[in-house]
Amino acid sequence: MKVRAAALLVIIVAVATAWAVSARERPRPVTQPIAFSHKRHLEEEITCKDCHKYAEDGRYATLPPTKACLLCHEEEQGKHPDEPKVREHAKDGGEIPWAQVNRLVGHVYFSHAAHVKHAGMDCAECHGDMREMTEPVTLPQIGHLDMDRCMSCHEAKGASNDCVACHK
Repeated sequence: MKVRAAALLVIIVAVATAWAVSARERPRPVTQPIAFSHKRHLEEEITCKDCHKYAEDGRYATLPPTKACLLCHEEEQGKHPDEPKVREHAKDGGEIPWAQVNRLVGHVYFSHAAHVKHAGMDCAECHGDMREMTEPVTLPQIGHLDMDRCMSCHEAKGASNDCVACHK
């Protein structure tokens, strides 16, 4: 009887631990300040680089400054209820407080320039097809990028798989 009780206790603890770990690892959606549609903007022939200025030449793609939005939105564009928020945030030089959702763990060095400019990768290879995104990004798009996936891609493209190439 004691063996059964101990075995049951071990199973309960294992299941509870697994649940707690998986619940902690799932990112929670963030709330973005504006209902931004990548699809709508891409239909206007705005490119990724028009907003994410350093996607090709920098370590980080960066989030767009409000002044980039004002190139079109200084005047009303359409009837979406969130559209005037661009100008509201821009008052007195303010920025739109976009919440960053894509982050790699601290020990991984990643450069957009190395991947986009030098390796010729398309944004969709990591971020998915933004042409169909009608809602703002609220969850990480790069959660599928683990070390195995990165190393497979490096191998396929002839890039270094030396540890120090990515781990600093």
